[in-house]
Amino acid sequence: MKNDTIFLYLIASVSFLFALYNALAFWAKRNMTGKTTGTINSITSPNPETAKTRNSKWAKVTYRVDGKIYVSGNRIQVPLTAQVGNSVTVRYDLQHPERLYSYSLARIVVSLFVTVVCIVVGVFHLA
Repeated sequence: MKNDTIFLYLIASVSFLFALYNALAFWAKRNMTGKTTGTINSITSPNPETAKTRNSKWAKVTYRVDGKIYVSGNRIQVPLTAQVGNSVTVRYDLQHPERLYSYSLARIVVSLFVTVVCIVVGVFHLA
């Protein structure tokens, strides 16, 4: 087996484990979370704003639950196009509404897609 193929299978394995972890966490927390719309009130990036590759944005969000306004105790990842004042959908802990969760079906599906693509490319790379 070539090093390229081994690397593809390694990526597929890591991606599958990531998807599995997120799916299990999403399933375990499904009855303990609520969903609402919040407003981004601060954003940080690990890299300078001018760096577009390998960069991300993490935001603190203000949102309303049962008539009370909360500011998230933790940051959630938001798109690079997000700005302060934008609306985002958030999942929060029903017991501790200030705690946000970042589990999403989209993240699980994308991880599984990466897994399948890496496996298919690895199989055809062997031929």
